[in-house]
Amino acid sequence: MGTGTLEEAAAAYDDALTVFTRQRFPMDWASAQNNLGSIYQTLGQRTRDAARLEQSAAAFQAARQVYVRRKFPLDWAMSYYNLGNTLQLLGGVTDKPEHYSEAIAAYRDALREYKRDTNPRQWALSQAGLGSTLHWLSMSNADAGTLRDSIAARRSALEVLTLEAAPVDWANAQNGIGMSLLNLGNIERTGKYLDKAEAAFTATLKVFTRQSQPLQWAFEQNNLGDVSWNRASHGGGKPEYLKAIAFFENAKQGFTEAGYTIPIPLTEQKIDLVKQQLAKM
Repeated sequence: MGTGTLEEAAAAYDDALTVFTRQRFPMDWASAQNNLGSIYQTLGQRTRDAARLEQSAAAFQAARQVYVRRKFPLDWAMSYYNLGNTLQLLGGVTDKPEHYSEAIAAYRDALREYKRDTNPRQWALSQAGLGSTLHWLSMSNADAGTLRDSIAARRSALEVLTLEAAPVDWANAQNGIGMSLLNLGNIERTGKYLDKAEAAFTATLKVFTRQSQPLQWAFEQNNLGDVSWNRASHGGGKPEYLKAIAFFENAKQGFTEAGYTIPIPLTEQKIDLVKQQLAKM
C-alpha cells in the first residue's frame, strides 16, 4: 500500500471516529483507534516522521481506554505490543533512548498476558521485540547486562519462531543475537563470543539468500566481515584479515545489486582499513 493510500485510510478512520464515538460505540471506536495507530506506525516508519509515530502511540494508548485488562486481556496486551513497536521506531527516528525504555516497558506489559502456552506466536513476537529494543538501548548505555537480556529474549523467541514455522522472523532473531554478541565482545574487549556470533549470522543465510533477498544477504556478509575483522585483532592474523576483506567485498557487491548504495562508502572504508592493517603485518 502506497503512502498516499495510507494517508487516505488515516483520514477515513479519522472521519469514522466522528461517528463511532467512545460513548456510543466503544468497541468500534477502540478498533478504529487501533487501526489508525497501525496506519500511522507504517507511515512513520516509511517516512521517518516522528510526528506520525507519536500519533500512532497516542492512538494505541487511546484504544486501551476500552481495552481494559480485566475485560479484554488479549486486546489490552495487543495494544501494548503495538505501542512497543511504535516506540521502538520512535527511538530510532529521534535518537532518544527514553523511547526505547518506554518500548521495553510496553513489551513487558504485553507479556503479562501473552503466555507461551496460550498465545505462543504473540509471546514470541513480543520477546523478539523486547530483544530488539534492549539491543538498541544498549547502544546508548554500553551496558553488557542489557545486551545479555537482549540475547536471552531473542533466544526465547526462537523457541517458537522456528526456521520451519517463521523463517524471516527466525532469521531476524538470529541476526539480532549475532549483533548483540558482537557488541558484547566489544564492550568486554574479548573475542570469546565471536564463534557464536558467526554461527548466528551464518544461520541467517538459510533464509537471506543472495537470490531471494540480496539486501539482507549483503548485510549478513558485512556482519560476517565484522566477525573476521574482530577475530583478526584477537590473534587470528592474516587468514582472518583476508576473510574479512572477502566478506566486505561480497557485501559491497550485494548492496550494488540490490540498488542500495548508502552503506557502500562505509563498506569501502572498512576494506581500506583492513588492508592497511594487513599491510603492517
